[in-house]
Amino acid sequence: MQLRFHLTLLLILVSSVSVFAEPSFERDLQPYLEKHCVRCHNEKVQEGEFRFDVLSKDVGLQDTPQWAEVIERIDSGEMPPEEVKDRPSAEQSSQIVEWLATRIREGEAARMALRGRVTYNRLTREEYVNTVRDLIGVQYDAEDPGGLLEDPEWKGFERLGSVLTLSATHIEKYITAAETVLNEAYPEKKIDYLEATTPAVIFRPDRPHYARLEKAELLDKLRYELVTNGEAFRGSNPYRNGLKFPGPGIYEFTYQVSGLVPPGGPPPRMQVYETRLDRILFEQDITAPEDQPTTVTFQAHFPSVGSPSIHVLNLTGPPRHPRSTAHSNIPFVSTKHERAPWQMKITDQQGQPMVPVLLIDSISVRGPIVTEQEQQRREEYLPDGEGTLAEARSGIEAIAQRAFRRPLEEDELAVYVGIVEGELAAGTPFVDAMKSAMTAILCSKSFLYIAEGDENLDRHTLNDWEIASRLSYLLWSTMPDHELFALAEQGKLSNKDERRRQVARMLADPRARRFSSSFATQWLHLRKVGMFPPDKKIYPNYDSHLEQSMVQETIEYFHEVLHQGLTLSEFLDSDWTMVNPRLARFYGIPDITQDEFQRVAIDRETHRGGILTHASILSLTSDGTRQRPVHRGAWVSEVILGKTPPPPPANVDPIEPNPVDSPKATLRMKLAAHIHDARCSACHRKIDPLGFAFENFNAIGEWRTHEVVEGTGDNPPVDSRGEFSDGRKFQNASEFKQLLLADVDQFNLTFIEKLATYGLRRTMSIDDRDELEEIARSGRDSDYRVREIVEAFVLSDLFTKR
Repeated sequence: MQLRFHLTLLLILVSSVSVFAEPSFERDLQPYLEKHCVRCHNEKVQEGEFRFDVLSKDVGLQDTPQWAEVIERIDSGEMPPEEVKDRPSAEQSSQIVEWLATRIREGEAARMALRGRVTYNRLTREEYVNTVRDLIGVQYDAEDPGGLLEDPEWKGFERLGSVLTLSATHIEKYITAAETVLNEAYPEKKIDYLEATTPAVIFRPDRPHYARLEKAELLDKLRYELVTNGEAFRGSNPYRNGLKFPGPGIYEFTYQVSGLVPPGGPPPRMQVYETRLDRILFEQDITAPEDQPTTVTFQAHFPSVGSPSIHVLNLTGPPRHPRSTAHSNIPFVSTKHERAPWQMKITDQQGQPMVPVLLIDSISVRGPIVTEQEQQRREEYLPDGEGTLAEARSGIEAIAQRAFRRPLEEDELAVYVGIVEGELAAGTPFVDAMKSAMTAILCSKSFLYIAEGDENLDRHTLNDWEIASRLSYLLWSTMPDHELFALAEQGKLSNKDERRRQVARMLADPRARRFSSSFATQWLHLRKVGMFPPDKKIYPNYDSHLEQSMVQETIEYFHEVLHQGLTLSEFLDSDWTMVNPRLARFYGIPDITQDEFQRVAIDRETHRGGILTHASILSLTSDGTRQRPVHRGAWVSEVILGKTPPPPPANVDPIEPNPVDSPKATLRMKLAAHIHDARCSACHRKIDPLGFAFENFNAIGEWRTHEVVEGTGDNPPVDSRGEFSDGRKFQNASEFKQLLLADVDQFNLTFIEKLATYGLRRTMSIDDRDELEEIARSGRDSDYRVREIVEAFVLSDLFTKR
């Protein structure tokens, strides 16, 4: 009996050791890998450029993204491939997936323990400009020569803390920027506010035709006409009679103008350009009849005192003609007045315009403009005249607390007050002493960086002040406003109901347009539009106005989807889009005349619908001469499906242009021959079909049925057929979109990951998968409405994690 008892106990102990033994790579995982995986992914054979022999055995602690990919491939049934005869059972694969997932979850806790106590994310150039404007009411021209450096990007995103480094050059430019901003906010002498208006044509008595025009009482009806795109109206500064801009700041310009629009042709496009700043201040189509002129108004920032050098151009006029610049000798009044025989004709016998003509009547300027709120804020920081040390302390505390976006520590405030005291002791005037301390604040780490965490304790969630900044920079690309600061002080932003109210409030604010612009631009890689300027000989229809319109269409489209309660499906396919007259002409959409973006219904004959067939997307995935199906496929894979293709192998020959003496071949035909290279074929089989769907669109997004190429014979017809890796087939872009719509859950998860990358300012990791999937479920429950997805992200636990 006792022997049997001891044997039983021994069996229990042995069993316990088996059940509770430490996980072992060699025992639990390696046999499966050796039998089913390693033979295709080893030192000699590397299907999909993936190797198991180089992966760390410390699963969960090292090579986590690679092991997560193994889980995904096994779990989906993609690996081992179906053609393999000796496939593992579903139960065996399930056990392996569970083992790997458990190790990764264990590794997550270890990585969290090793995380730094404070995370620092530098403000982007755009965020710096917006924050300075809200902090002190100065518009800093960060993109001008001598301004801030351009931000680096990672897969389109510019906000990632890990890539926004800080160099000595950055520091120098931040110091210069702070001094420039403070000198404008607090000038040495008070800047007067001036207003000036002048007619476009000032006709002196010593000029020909003066007596005739005076007798006909037409001197006050003279206009400046811009007929060709080779001439410029240089007299567009109302201060040209000796007046100068009284100081740096924002000025408002108003032009009274009208335009002659030829039947079936484009209207005159007015461009206002500052030559010294090399900056376009304003552009707009002008369609007002000459007998009913309109006014256009815009604001622009001028960083220095003096007379500006402003030119007005007519971008859509015909090329410059030697007889078109005669207005200095024969002043223009209207088309009803006969032109000289040697002047270029601008109307036909019926009085209809033959070319677009821009008519300018008058110009007005006022400024510099400082709002009442901006002036109050400046005075709160720095009182006018000689101040006391108590006033200095109060002003420094006010600007530092708002600049740092959190309460100040006592010793922190003392540092900046000490700068003022030191400067005053050295005989520096009070205003300059304060500006020295304020410069230090604007160059401090606490202003330039969004800090999250605590140096004195391990904290993995945000406090209310940090939530306020994360929310504000997500939706407004700037610092929190007074309401967010007040809620943070009351500790209310940790409450999800309050965050829901704030999302609604903030999206209703005009500043929310920054989210539509910034997120759409970064998510969709819109900064690449125009990176390879199209060849003018091949694409004469392409110009800067079209390029700007392409980008703006996609931004306006995102804004419409977000604010009209529409769903993710609209990004994939729709029966509408957003166009202005220039883009409407490009797409062949009639009757669009108002120079603003507007929602229009489209039919299948337009071959548009959804962002995938926006000209912006089709052109950014092309070069200056031809479409790139591989690049288009890679863009769809990464941006829409959330799968980043591996980089191409080294030393692969590029696709050469078709020889002129060879039979004409499409780029797709040449690519098919190219990918017989074994190093390329595995990836191309997955990527290329995603790009082939859009072969009906050329490099700038124009619809075509044949591909125009060099060589002998007829231009070959476009072939836009393709097949997904899972066997689903399509004949064209329309069918391709429908297949994407059938799998909108995948797009939902991808969109949320991109949104989280933008909002959290970091890449997503395996640690975030559960939270991302929870947000994805919320998106699915709300029928994938984009506004609700944004709200679900803000209300999620992920949003309040560091």
